[in-house]
Amino acid sequence: MKTIKSFIKQEKILFVSILLTVPVLIYFFTGFYDLLIPKDTAVDLLSRWKEQQYIYQGVYPYDAMKGSPNIIPEIGVIDSGGYPPWSFFTGFVFFPPISWELTRLYHAFLNTISILISGIFAYRIGLPYNRAKALFCLTAVLAIASNKSTLTMGQYGLIVNALLILMFWLIQNNKNIWIGLMLGVAMVKPNISAPYFLILIIRKRLKSILAFSLYIILGSIYIWIITKLSPIYMLNKIFGQSKYFADKGYSAIGFVTALGLDPKQATVLLGIIGLLAVSIIIYLCRNYSLLNLFAICSVIGRVCIYHRHYDNVMLIFLLLAAIKLFFDKPNKLNILFVSLLGFSLWVPARIIDYFSLEFLPIIIWIAALGHILAQGRYREKSV
Repeated sequence: MKTIKSFIKQEKILFVSILLTVPVLIYFFTGFYDLLIPKDTAVDLLSRWKEQQYIYQGVYPYDAMKGSPNIIPEIGVIDSGGYPPWSFFTGFVFFPPISWELTRLYHAFLNTISILISGIFAYRIGLPYNRAKALFCLTAVLAIASNKSTLTMGQYGLIVNALLILMFWLIQNNKNIWIGLMLGVAMVKPNISAPYFLILIIRKRLKSILAFSLYIILGSIYIWIITKLSPIYMLNKIFGQSKYFADKGYSAIGFVTALGLDPKQATVLLGIIGLLAVSIIIYLCRNYSLLNLFAICSVIGRVCIYHRHYDNVMLIFLLLAAIKLFFDKPNKLNILFVSLLGFSLWVPARIIDYFSLEFLPIIIWIAALGHILAQGRYREKSV
């Protein structure tokens, strides 16, 4: 009887996986098409490319905004902002001195490799149980709707996920210097990757912390030198973009500004709250599995720092932690949380926005994390 029940469960999981392949195919086909073909898509990638072109010219890109005498006509006006100096140092890898058209192809390649890394990671989470569950993990991650919007906008999200997954594997194998360097590169988009630094602290990875710090410091110094600007000046410029962030994203920042706080104040306040929250939770859960620690960082980062819907890709660690808990304890409550997370991540953001449910996913993510931490009191043997 147990064998028959197990077979039926596998059949159900396999059926759901097959269903999920439909949005997977749609999201990636349309996403890569938008990344590569239309002239009016990949707008964020174009902004990053233009910013890096200014760096190649020795000009700080946020000094080339509308009305500035520093605008180079061949590059154009910069209308975005907020990336720290070390991001431009990493930008030499992500944006080599090639044309815009070749840059789109290059990022299609980088995203393809990143998707493969995420897929392998997800599949390996489920493989110890059986291949049907491994396939479910794979399709669950690839069916995240923001995979499409990340590609359409030309965002870093999938690439940063891959870098964090590489960091995860490096932690498992105690490659301390490489751990720090990998996180340093992932800090090209710090609103996703910054919380993971606390894992290095709580796990006492001193060599990793040193490697990470050197990468960030030396990368920033190099940008300060070539642009001939001070770190204080750049910091003021970054905070000057707070309203740009608050107006365009959905996270707790939007809620706090709605209460009357200035965007700069909201950014600082939630940054402090997020830092305290992730520090306390990571410390209390320091003996939990590495996957659970990554899930904590993904949720705190998503909720307390500025994000738009395309950054929901960062929640793959939360989704996989919930799925793994369901595999270990297949009860109705765990099925419910996997289903709710699926709703919040697999359904396109435009549908959630249409029904004005922007804060419902945030509630689901926080509740799911709390449930995982209440239930998942075990630690991976390899870490």
